[in-house]
Amino acid sequence: MIMKNWFKKESKMIYLLNVFMDILLVFLGIWTAISFAESNFYVELIPFVGSVTLIFFHVYGVFNSGKKSYSEIIFSILLALVFINISSMILTFFHRELILFRNFFLLAFVFQSMYLMIWKLLFHKIHTLFSKPDTVLLFGFEKKEMSLMAEKVSLNNNSAFVIRYVCEELNAVTCKLIEKVDAVIICANINNFNKEKIVSYCMERDKTIYVIPELFEISLFNAKMTQFDDMPAFCIKNFHLSIEQRFLKRAFDIIMSLMFILISSPILLISYFSIKLYDGGTVIYTQERVTRWNKKFKVYKFRTMIEDAEKKTGPVLATDQDSRVTPIGAFMRATRIDELPQFFNVLMGDMSIVGPRPERQHFIEEYKEDIPDFDYRLVVKAGITGLAQVLGKYTTTPKDKLRYDLFYIRNYSFLIDIKIILQTVKIMFMKVTSQGVKTEKFANEIKSKYVEVISKDVS
Repeated sequence: MIMKNWFKKESKMIYLLNVFMDILLVFLGIWTAISFAESNFYVELIPFVGSVTLIFFHVYGVFNSGKKSYSEIIFSILLALVFINISSMILTFFHRELILFRNFFLLAFVFQSMYLMIWKLLFHKIHTLFSKPDTVLLFGFEKKEMSLMAEKVSLNNNSAFVIRYVCEELNAVTCKLIEKVDAVIICANINNFNKEKIVSYCMERDKTIYVIPELFEISLFNAKMTQFDDMPAFCIKNFHLSIEQRFLKRAFDIIMSLMFILISSPILLISYFSIKLYDGGTVIYTQERVTRWNKKFKVYKFRTMIEDAEKKTGPVLATDQDSRVTPIGAFMRATRIDELPQFFNVLMGDMSIVGPRPERQHFIEEYKEDIPDFDYRLVVKAGITGLAQVLGKYTTTPKDKLRYDLFYIRNYSFLIDIKIILQTVKIMFMKVTSQGVKTEKFANEIKSKYVEVISKDVS
């Protein structure tokens, strides 16, 4: 039990241990590379290398080793080390007194990768041995949403949770079940009265609580405390960016889009000719989308489907193994290359680099039937990437994507945009986030499984 508590995923001591060891091994890789040649690099760049290591390892979640699979951690390490060594290489151009041999940074990268892989493998083995998953009780109301939630919890955080019970209300039976679990998850469809009772009961018994927020609850984030005489109150501002924030964001968009177009120009040319040579059809696909304040515009993308893919079907979301997607298009979708022409949309002012993804009017009207608050995401410009794209998946439900979009708008800052852009580089190479909408087969299997659990444990 002591070791389990020590290795809990949220343990600050474990996190600090990872921070210390990861930075130490980055410097050890540099020191090993230095041993091959005389150089004063190690002393001169310690503060800089330490700082960029903290930044990139934090952005890519390298320090949170207990929450991810070993393969994902290794991928994050390699990507972060690329940025760390490129940043260090650029800095040396401004310090001619630093004497480095030609392949120094490549050698440092190899040693850093080797040391960190060994350390993370050792940590992963020990962590798996001593850290057992938390048992969970899931509170919900609608069986369909509960089964979907059960699926997501079961697949989340490297199997950090095991669902023990699924319940619909707080009563004498479920109170006893709460005593048997480590944590309680409250779905969004629980009414406020029951939610308050569940939270109070769990807090009294020192249980970890996870709450899936209703859309209006997201507006409470960063609410300012005020008062009326001696009565405290929250001041909730509207969902919008200030004039200063919009100006800074627009300036950043112009600079970054020009830079991305310049850097990606070889990829743009190769993509153009690859599509043209494959079937001789149009290369750039345009489609009407909606951006800030319901303004309609033509979004640019490389064509990834056959010509006139929706001529017979009308507007239809892409699905797994969609027969309309060409082989070249499948690769472009997986690597996000098909999105590169949208930097021209950014230059023209229709889009931003970071923001909610632009939707078609057809789907907006469809979503609004079930989610009346869907329009709130239109208070900022649509983006090439966004919080829903780096934290969600292609298959994430519209309501969950809206939660991410509203959270981004409510907590907007320039640093968040930078972090999302860096995380986008990572997900470009992670296939699962770019897959089409899945069929309902798996969800139905999960639903049937947990309907039985409800009958067994709560009836």
